[in-house]
Amino acid sequence: MVAISLFISVLSLIVSVLTAWFTLFRRGTLAMTQPSIVFFGFDFTPQQTAKIFLRTLLYSTAHRGQMIEQMYARVHRDRETRTFAFWGYAEAEKLSPGSGLYVSQTGIVANHHFVLSAHQKPYAFEAGHYSIEVFARMVGRKSPVRLACIEIVLSPEDSRTLDQAKGVLFEFDPDADTYIGCPRDARP
Repeated sequence: MVAISLFISVLSLIVSVLTAWFTLFRRGTLAMTQPSIVFFGFDFTPQQTAKIFLRTLLYSTAHRGQMIEQMYARVHRDRETRTFAFWGYAEAEKLSPGSGLYVSQTGIVANHHFVLSAHQKPYAFEAGHYSIEVFARMVGRKSPVRLACIEIVLSPEDSRTLDQAKGVLFEFDPDADTYIGCPRDARP
């Protein structure tokens, strides 16, 4: 009888320690869902700076949540790589410059805007295969976390649309497992 009581007590202690670990102490990771839309276009400032916009859910795999200091997108096309370092996010009309965002376990859905720095040379969206890596810098961590790698093909027709300072909205097609572009006259 004593052995059974001791076994149940030890088992209860193990369950309590594991529960405390998963709810209070575990840092977890920051994750991002597949973006439903991606937009290539321009931020309508006097310089018409190149912009990438995407809509996604960010969430934490731990109960504690995650604090983002900064996000940025690294765009690869052929042998060229550019970093879209200015980040802003919004749910509707009001765009907030990204200078910190708390992400809980339930997550946050937002529109994320990545714009080239005003100090960089202009960027032309040329036809071809694009690989967009999205990174987040987390509070208390030395290196950024890669959240996603998004593959998009920009057709020559869509590239001509972008040459006219318009935009192309890519919607994810789950049947084809790819993004399909559609020209847009205005910002998303």
